[in-house]
Parts: sequence; structure tokens; C-alpha cells
Amino acid sequence: MTDSSPFGASHALACSIDALSLSLQLRDAYTRLHCDRVGLLATALARYCGLDPAQCTRIGLAACFHDIGKIGIPDEVLLSSGGHDDAAQAIMRQHPEHGERIFLATGRGDAVDVARLIRAHHEAFDGSGYPDGLRGDAIPLGARILTIVDAWDAMTSDRPYRDAMDPARAMRILDDAAGGLVDPYLLGAFQDLQRREPALA
Repeated sequence: MTDSSPFGASHALACSIDALSLSLQLRDAYTRLHCDRVGLLATALARYCGLDPAQCTRIGLAACFHDIGKIGIPDEVLLSSGGHDDAAQAIMRQHPEHGERIFLATGRGDAVDVARLIRAHHEAFDGSGYPDGLRGDAIPLGARILTIVDAWDAMTSDRPYRDAMDPARAMRILDDAAGGLVDPYLLGAFQDLQRREPALA
């Protein structure tokens, strides 16, 4: 029997996502807007790569909440406008694992798959990333998509301590990172997508 009440399971799951969004907005407005943009870019790239609708939905959802774990990072680290020392960097690098645990707590049917992408969005194609040091195809495809669009949006957006980077320069930096930080095949697809849909840039 389907629960049709306004307080049924589906309603509760939708509310849990709304609550996460609001929590992120209140914690750090920049991060919320960044996550929204990354969600749009990741979904577009997943579709361009020919992934099925369910995969695209999971990747888009993971992108929208890839930084939700920053809720657990202290203000003096999260909101710092300068560089991080080793201790602060170690604290910041905990956010993918925090994010995984937070999203698992939503109880959604896709929570495990989405949380896995959130955990892996700072893995690097050459194995130098974190938290697990995954390499190449061992990194979930959706997480490899997230790495590219996350870096792109971070570079091409205004921050309190610097202006947005010129898109051509940002793309050169990603080119230099191909095979290192980012999957070279997916970067090529991202570049093709931008040529076809320049508004995404």
C-alpha cells in the first residue's frame, strides 16, 4: 500500500534534501551557489557522455551536495581567505568523508551510490587525491566528472579573495592537469560540450 499522506516516506525524503540545502546555504552561501552550479554542469556532462537518466540524476545530486561535508569544518578553516597550513588542510580534507556520512543519513534509496560519489570527488586520476588515493578507473565515473566541473567552477567564479579566472586560462590549467588530477577522456568531452554549448562556460 502506498503512503499518500503528506508525511509519508517520499515526502520525508524530499524534506531531508531540502533541509540539507538550507543547512548548506546558512553555513556558507558561496558553497551553496557553487554546488548548484556544479550540479548543472555535472548533469550536462553526464548526459553528453551518454549516461542513462538514472546515472545522470545520481551524478547531479552528488554534485549539488558534493561539499555538504563542509558543514562539519570549523569556521576558522572553512572561511579563511588565506592559505591553509598543514593542520588546517588536513581538517579541510575531511569534508568528503563528512559529506558521505551526512548523505547516507538521508535514508534515500540512492543514498549509498550518491554518497560514494561525494566521498570520491577529490580523488585524482593519477592516485594523488584523497581520501582513499584511488587511481584511474577505480574512481567512480561520476566522481571523475565532479572533479572536472568542480575545479572549473571554482576557478571561473568570483571569490572574496580573488576575481574569477578567465575561462581560457582555467581551461589551460585543466589541460595541464589531464592525466594527473583529471581524467583526460572526460576533460575532452567537457571541452567538446563547451564548444557545442558555450553558455555553459
